[in-house]
Amino acid sequence: MNDTLSGPIIIGVAAWLTYLVAFAGCRSAAWRKILPDHPNHRSSHIRATSKAGGVAIIVAWAIGMIVVGVFLDPPEYLRSASGLAVLTMIALVLGLADDARQFSPAVKFAGQIAIAALFIWFFAPLQAIPAPFADPILLWPVAGAALSIIWIVGFMNTYNFMDGVNGIAAGCTGVGMTIFAILCALSGALLPAAAAMLLTVACYGFLPMNFKRGRLFMGDNGSQAISFMIAALAVYTANTTANNVNILVIPIIFMPFLLDVTWTLAHRLLRGQNILAAHREHNYQLLLRLGRSHERVATYYMVGTFFCACAAGVMLATPPEYQWIFPAAISAIFMVMATQIYRKANVADLLARVELKGDRPDSDMQPAE
Repeated sequence: MNDTLSGPIIIGVAAWLTYLVAFAGCRSAAWRKILPDHPNHRSSHIRATSKAGGVAIIVAWAIGMIVVGVFLDPPEYLRSASGLAVLTMIALVLGLADDARQFSPAVKFAGQIAIAALFIWFFAPLQAIPAPFADPILLWPVAGAALSIIWIVGFMNTYNFMDGVNGIAAGCTGVGMTIFAILCALSGALLPAAAAMLLTVACYGFLPMNFKRGRLFMGDNGSQAISFMIAALAVYTANTTANNVNILVIPIIFMPFLLDVTWTLAHRLLRGQNILAAHREHNYQLLLRLGRSHERVATYYMVGTFFCACAAGVMLATPPEYQWIFPAAISAIFMVMATQIYRKANVADLLARVELKGDRPDSDMQPAE
C-alpha cells in the first residue's frame, strides 16, 4: 500500500476501534455503576454515579495506540507508542488508587513526580523552549528535566482542578486535541497526531454518558491519566519535531484551564485566603453559582479552547521570536473576562471572606464532573 495512504488508514481504523471500545466501556460502567461515587455534602449529584469513565477512556486509547504502534511505519513507533501507553496506564492506576483511598496531597504529588520522572527516563527531557524576541533556548539536561517535571505535574493538577462540570474536561480535551492532531499531521509527526486523535475519539465515546446526562464521571483515574498523557505528549512532540510543534502549543490550547487556576489561586492569595483549602471560586464554579447550567459553562470553555487551539496553529506560522505574543494576548483577554465574572460574584457575595480559626472552609464542587 502507498505509504502516503497507509498511515491515515491505520490511524482511522485504530480511531474507530478506540471509539467503539470507549463507548461500550462507558455505557457498561454507567449502567453497572462500577466504582460508584456516593453523594455527600460536597456533591452536586444526588445518586450514586460511576466514576470509572477514565478507565474506559484510557483502556480504549491504549488499545488504539498499540494498533498504531504495531502497524504504523517506521517500526520505532511501536516502542514510543508502547511507552506512552504504559506510562499513561501507570497514571491511571495512581488515579484509581486515589479514587479508592483518597490520598493526601503529598502522596498524590509524590506519585505525579514519579510518573513524570519515569517519562523523562524512558523518553527524554524537554530540549528547547521558545524565547521572547530571540531564538529558541537550548536546555541543559538538568534544566530540561526540571521544567518537564514542573510542567507535567502542574498540568496534572490543573486538569484535576478543572474537572468539576459535566463535559468540561472531556469536551475541551476533544476539541483541543483534534486541532493538535491536525497540527502534528501537517508537521509530519504521525505518532503524536495518532495519540491525540485517539484520545479525542475516546473522549467522544465518554461524553454521551457525561455531558448532559451526568450518568458517568471521569474520576481522578481519568483526570490523572488524561492530563499526564497530554502533558507528556507536549514534551515528546516538541522534542521529536525539532521544535516545529513546540512546547507552547499544548499550554496555549489549554489556556482556559491554566489561566482559570492561576487567576483563582492568585486572587485568593491576594485576599488572604488559604490557597490549599477547598473552595468554589474557580471561574467555572462562579459561573455555575451565578446561575449558568453545567452544559452552558462547559460549552463556554469548549469554545474558548477552540479559539486558543486556532491561535496555537497561527502561532506556529509566526517566527519563533514572536510566538510569546500569543499567550500574552490570550492572557490579557482572559483577565478582562475573569474580572467581569469576579465583579458579578462579589456583588452576589459569592467570594469567601478571610477564614477565621475554627471556620469550616467552603466546599469544592469537584465531584460534579
